[in-house]
Amino acid sequence: MYKNLHFKIVVILVVFTMAIMVAVGAAMLLSTANFYSETFTSQMESAFGEESDLMFNLIQAFDSDDFYDKQNEILKAYSSSLGIDNHRNYYVLDTNGGFLAGSDAILGAHLEITPNIVSAMNGELGSQSRFWEDYIDYAVSISSGGKTSIIYVKDTQEEMRSFTMMIFRITVQSMFFGLIIAVVLSFFLARAITEPIRKLTVGAQRIADGEFEQSIDVRGNDEIGTLSETFSNMKDVLKNTLDEISGERQKFETLFLYLKDAVIVFNRAGKLMHINKMAKKLFEFKSPESDELMKMFTFSAMINLLQIDYREVSEKYKKSKNYIVNDVIYKDKALDVTFADFKYSENGETMRGIMCLLHDVTGRYELDKSRREFVADVSHELRTPLTGIKGAVETVLENPGLDEETKNNFLEMAVEECDRMTRIVGDLLVLSRLDNKRTSWKIETFELSRFIEHICDVMSADAKAHGHTLTCECEPDIPDITGDREKLQQVVINIVSNAVKYTPDGGRISIYARADKNFAVITVKDNGVGITEQDLPRIFERFYRVEKSRASDAGGTGLGLAIAKEILDAHGGNIVIESVVGKGTEVTLTIPWHCRLESAGGTHSN
Repeated sequence: MYKNLHFKIVVILVVFTMAIMVAVGAAMLLSTANFYSETFTSQMESAFGEESDLMFNLIQAFDSDDFYDKQNEILKAYSSSLGIDNHRNYYVLDTNGGFLAGSDAILGAHLEITPNIVSAMNGELGSQSRFWEDYIDYAVSISSGGKTSIIYVKDTQEEMRSFTMMIFRITVQSMFFGLIIAVVLSFFLARAITEPIRKLTVGAQRIADGEFEQSIDVRGNDEIGTLSETFSNMKDVLKNTLDEISGERQKFETLFLYLKDAVIVFNRAGKLMHINKMAKKLFEFKSPESDELMKMFTFSAMINLLQIDYREVSEKYKKSKNYIVNDVIYKDKALDVTFADFKYSENGETMRGIMCLLHDVTGRYELDKSRREFVADVSHELRTPLTGIKGAVETVLENPGLDEETKNNFLEMAVEECDRMTRIVGDLLVLSRLDNKRTSWKIETFELSRFIEHICDVMSADAKAHGHTLTCECEPDIPDITGDREKLQQVVINIVSNAVKYTPDGGRISIYARADKNFAVITVKDNGVGITEQDLPRIFERFYRVEKSRASDAGGTGLGLAIAKEILDAHGGNIVIESVVGKGTEVTLTIPWHCRLESAGGTHSN
């Protein structure tokens, strides 16, 4: 009886009714108490405000020797505004809380020192109300001409308690009648709900027994009627569902076979159960003869091929039934291997196998590797000038007797190393802005011929210092070019500067610009030492230098060509380097007439 739905509905409605009535009664009682307390406090604050007439008259009463009697008369005159009645009285107290005068001398003689009186004795306003007390009071200290008195108003809250008791009686009576009504209504409501459900239960049991021809005769326009119609259609839905499950299984098998990640499933004994197309490709099970090899492909065999610690996998997998081994190197790939729990049914028994997901993370692995190498290169490049600076400064500090010329040489050495470190940091910032697409581009249209002439003027002094012959040529009537002139100039100057550095003194360097359909082509050619074939593929890598020791002496950072390539890529151009050791190097820059940065919203000027 106590477990059926009929009984539960009756109990729920009765409890709900009681809870509502209790909550409403409690809210009304609490609201009454709060209202009474707030009204009392507001009435006292209004009466004893600094600018009130009552407060003015009370202060004036100090001019009399018997000021407390005078104050008593004043308070009696204002008794109506103070709400003085049988339950509320006022008292005039001295600074020690002693009774001087009041509306009830008997109560005043036995007056209790309350916290609010203590506050007034300390010269503060005593207006705090406490919910648990059976009274409410208000105390204010008044001083003038060296005389002080405490005006104290106390309300026994008898009126409030009688009112709340009346509310309580009304609430109890309402609850009693409400419970009677709730029991009657809940009985009929429960019967209206449970009877159709009983019929539905009988019909559902017949359907579960395979009697799909039986219909459920429950009619209605409510949710129960809708549920009845749903059960009536169940036999058709079940058949369609079974067909859909079969189709979904085929889809899953197809998805499993052609998933881009390699997936392999082993049974409880570690024997192969399923393997998809990508896993076959990974472990080279391609030929017809590989079927026999797959039969021998066990979980331990796969672990051995991937060179994973079997003991570690076993221990970690037992704890969480899910374990990932990151960055497993197999042949030329980096894999994240996930071992997950796999449940399957065998002879009516649920068994546990293991599913292995091999996710190709070669791209991420190579990126992380290049980042680590980059950090190491940056550390090395910055440590070298710092070492030189430290050595020069320590030499000067440890040898105060050095002559001025030697000391200046060491300091100049330190300054040169600082400049070198500044160049490295500057180049790194440029690369960072290029990588993060935060470079500020100033797009303008300019004459390519004047652009080349300017570069020749800039580099002529450096070339002459090494005895080089620098020639510049630009084919006639070459069109104007649109791009970031300053950054393109940085690219070409960097290429020419490399040619000057790595060409033996007395060499030849030429700059030639021509038009080629949609591109301007600038060629920088020298007859310098050249670059080896094994170095050419890595020439644009950051911090990579062909002859590191000599490049360091020349003040290079190994970032110039990397920056040049990034700038040209941003413009939609390209850079190609051809070189023969001992004969020289030819660098070809292709720059579109209208760079793609112009359409990306760069700052444009003419």
